[in-house]
Amino acid sequence: MAEQHVLSLWANEVHVADIAHDARQDAWALTYSPDWCRRVDSFALSPSLPMPEPSQSEAIPYRSGAIKRFLENLLPEGHALDAVAASERVSKNNIFGLIRTIGAESTGAFRYLTPNEAGVGAEPDTPPRRVTLEELHERIASRELRPLLEWDGKIRMSVAGLQDKLPLYLHGEPGTGTEVVLFLPDYPLASTHILKPQPPGIDYMVVNEHYCMTLAKAMGLPVGQVAILRTPTPVLVVKRFDRKLASEQVPGIVSTDLPGQETLRPVERLHIIDACQAYDLPVSFKYERNFGSGRDVAHIRDGMSLPRLFKLARTAAISPAPTKRVLLQWALFQLLIGNYDAHGKNFSFYMMPAGLQPAPWYDLVSVAQYPTFTNELAMAFGDAFTLDDLSGMELAQFAVACDINPRFVAREATRLCKLARKSAQAVLDGAAYLPEEQLFVQRIVDFVIRQADWLNHVAELASDFPTDALTPFNSQAD
Repeated sequence: MAEQHVLSLWANEVHVADIAHDARQDAWALTYSPDWCRRVDSFALSPSLPMPEPSQSEAIPYRSGAIKRFLENLLPEGHALDAVAASERVSKNNIFGLIRTIGAESTGAFRYLTPNEAGVGAEPDTPPRRVTLEELHERIASRELRPLLEWDGKIRMSVAGLQDKLPLYLHGEPGTGTEVVLFLPDYPLASTHILKPQPPGIDYMVVNEHYCMTLAKAMGLPVGQVAILRTPTPVLVVKRFDRKLASEQVPGIVSTDLPGQETLRPVERLHIIDACQAYDLPVSFKYERNFGSGRDVAHIRDGMSLPRLFKLARTAAISPAPTKRVLLQWALFQLLIGNYDAHGKNFSFYMMPAGLQPAPWYDLVSVAQYPTFTNELAMAFGDAFTLDDLSGMELAQFAVACDINPRFVAREATRLCKLARKSAQAVLDGAAYLPEEQLFVQRIVDFVIRQADWLNHVAELASDFPTDALTPFNSQAD
C-alpha cells in the first residue's frame, strides 16, 4: 500500500502487532509480532482477526474491513466523538487519526501508539495528576462548554458508547468508607474505574443504573462492581473489569497526594471485546434493526441479534454451555428491569488464548422508567420487539432460534423471577439513596415485581409450546 501510516499495538509493555493504513484507499493491514505469536499466553485481537499458526510461513491476508470495524468499535459515539474530532481537528470518519490520538487508554488490553513511541516507558518525571472532587464537580457542570474527555488542554482517553464517561485511576474504593483519591491515567498509570455522571435531561440515571446493577449482584448474576460518588452531584463509579491491579510486590508510582507518600500500584490490562467486535459488525449494526423500525425497513434485521449472540457461544466460546446460560440470564434480566436498549455493544467477552469467555455485565438500566424513550427492544425475542408482543410462542421461538430447549428457558426464567421478587425491595431498603432517589427507585422495584409475575407466566406458556413449527437455530444466526 502506498502512503502507509502505522500504529503499533502494545499489551502490558509487550509488542503485539502493527496496523498499517493507506488513507487514500482506506485500506488496512494487520501483522502480528512474531514474538507475540510465540508466547503461550498470547491471544488474538478478535475471532475475525486470528493469530497465524506457528507453522504458517505466510502472513494471513486479513480482510481490510474487519480491521477497520475492530478499531471503529473502540471509539466513543455521539457528542463525545464530536468533541474528540473537533479538539484534534480530525474528521469523525478518520478512524486511524482518532485512534492515534486517544488510543493510548482504550477499552481492552492494547495501547495504540505510533512506531516512534516507546511501548515501554520510563518512570514519570512528574507525579501523577490528581483530580479533586471540587474540580470534577466543576468539570461536570461545565461539560456543555468543554468536553469531559479534555483535561489540561488534551483529549486523553477513549471509551466506547454514547454517554459521557471519564476513565480515572482510583486509589481506594467508593462506598467502603475509605478516602478515595482520583488521578488521570497518564502512562505508566492506567485507569481502574469509569465515572459516569448524570446525563443532562435524564433524571436519576445514576441511581437507576446503580440499583439495576446492585439488583443483579444480589441475584447472584455476574455483574460489574459499582458505587455512587457524590461531588456532591451523584456520579456512578464502575470498576473496570478489563483492568487488574498488580501485586503489592511490584514497585509502584509515588504520589505526594497520598498520606505518607503511598504508592499507586501498576495496572495490568485485560483484553475484552464487545459482541459487535466478536461478530465482526460495525458500530451501526449494534441494533438488530440496523436501518430502524420504519415501515419500509423494519423487515431488515442484519444487526446484532440474540441468535447471533448465542452463535458466538457455540462457535467461539471456550465453554459453550456455560456461556449460553450466562447469555440467557442476561437476556431475561433485561426483560425483568425493562432495559429496552440492551444492544450489541452492551455485552462483552474476554478474549483468551483458547477463545471467548463472558465478561461481567454492565450498562443495566430500567429504560422503562422514561416514557419519552422508545419501548422497542434493541434485539427481538423471536419476532417480538416490544414487551406487549412477547408471548409464549415468541419466547419459544427465541429459544429454538438460539439453540436452547424452551423448557430450560422456562426453568431459568422461573428461577430468576423468584430471585427478583425476593431481592428487589431488599436491595432498595439496604441502599444509601437520598429521599427523592428512593421514591424513583421504588418505581423500578414495583416494575420488576410486576415483570417477574408476567415473565413467569410467559415462560410457562413457552415451555408447553410445540416447537416443531418454529424456525431453527441456523436459520436466524447466519
